[in-house]
Amino acid sequence: MTTGSNEFKLNQPPEDGISSVKFSPNTSQFLLASSWDTSVRLYGVPTNSMRLKYQHTCAVLDCAFYHPMHAWKNLVGTHDAPIRCVEYCPEVNVMVTGNWDQTSSLKYQTGCIGVFPNKQAYVLSSVAGRVAVEYLDPSPEVQKKKYAFKCHRLKENTIEQIYPVNAISFHNIHNTFTQLLLQVHTSKLGSQSCLPIKLGCSLSTRTQI
Repeated sequence: MTTGSNEFKLNQPPEDGISSVKFSPNTSQFLLASSWDTSVRLYGVPTNSMRLKYQHTCAVLDCAFYHPMHAWKNLVGTHDAPIRCVEYCPEVNVMVTGNWDQTSSLKYQTGCIGVFPNKQAYVLSSVAGRVAVEYLDPSPEVQKKKYAFKCHRLKENTIEQIYPVNAISFHNIHNTFTQLLLQVHTSKLGSQSCLPIKLGCSLSTRTQI
């Protein structure tokens, strides 16, 4: 059903908030949507129809295509806490996940995950204004190149504003990535602290080394 000049309402949409949507990497005919209603739904875009539905036991926070034309259910790994984000790298046949069980290289909850266009590395962000660059090659020489950095922070006197990094986007030509924040947590340094949430938006760009 058309809702605007360039808007279409999906038939059989999720029954709760949508956590992620992804188009098929090789064709725009398929759309994948995950939801807090515990489902993952595959839609055929031209026909506006739900082609497949997978029901999970808990809310699904992210989704990714493993194959652009086929779907099947397999357990490929587990975490001790919810998986916040997932990406698949077909070039090296690796599924990368960011989670909330503190097993990543960042101390705090993962905000998002992204894979570099050259598929040699991926980026993790956290809700504490940190970003880590990890390399897929397990060799010690390559692993020496991984690094992490703080970003989106503002300190004035005893007040430090920490911006959660909620999104990462890559430039396909220059091999740079941009981090996006949508919220600000203001902390008072010292024995007492407070965390009032403020709304905000900021971007920063960094080149892979």
